[in-house]
Amino acid sequence: MKPESPKRSKRHPLEIEVKIKIPNLRRLRGDLLEMGCEENVARSLERNWTWDFPGQLLRQQGKLLRVRQFAGHCLLTFKGVAQQSKHFKIREEQETEVQDSAVLGAILERLGLEVTFRYEKYRTSYSLKVQRQQHSVNLAVDETPIGNYLEIEGREADIIRIAGQLGFNSKDAFIKESYLALFLKSRLRRSQQHMLFPGAVKARVRRV
Repeated sequence: MKPESPKRSKRHPLEIEVKIKIPNLRRLRGDLLEMGCEENVARSLERNWTWDFPGQLLRQQGKLLRVRQFAGHCLLTFKGVAQQSKHFKIREEQETEVQDSAVLGAILERLGLEVTFRYEKYRTSYSLKVQRQQHSVNLAVDETPIGNYLEIEGREADIIRIAGQLGFNSKDAFIKESYLALFLKSRLRRSQQHMLFPGAVKARVRRV
């Protein structure tokens, strides 16, 4: 009997999200709880490594391969080319948990990839159940070396409604850019290559 070959996934799950720059972090946290958001993961340090081929072939194609360590888990994520949208970031997202990050790093290196960008943030994760519907909206408060942001991920109508309830009534507040793009436009880019907190910049880099 021949061994069964791995099945090829036919699913192309879409990630729809926006970022919003946060002027008052304490007020936002209070508003989220008052709105009924449930805190899924308490404030924790999140570390990210972006992998790419020499010459950043994936980035040139608008794709992303990322390894993330957060709340005791390691995730490998692929993101496809972003779809055309004026206000929302919409792209294919494939994600799976990794048991051994060191082995994963070795595999990626053997395939000819290398770490091209590292970034850190303190993230608090929330979810909000949409009334009368069988789905939730994911929200994340990110404290980064270049400022504080709120990420809202869900359906477009839900994102607009929740942002409005939080006081962001204009779609002009929506940011589609990645943290890499935001970092490259920041002042911090003048002094360091990666988006890291001061202690991590001085510490020895640990490979994933």
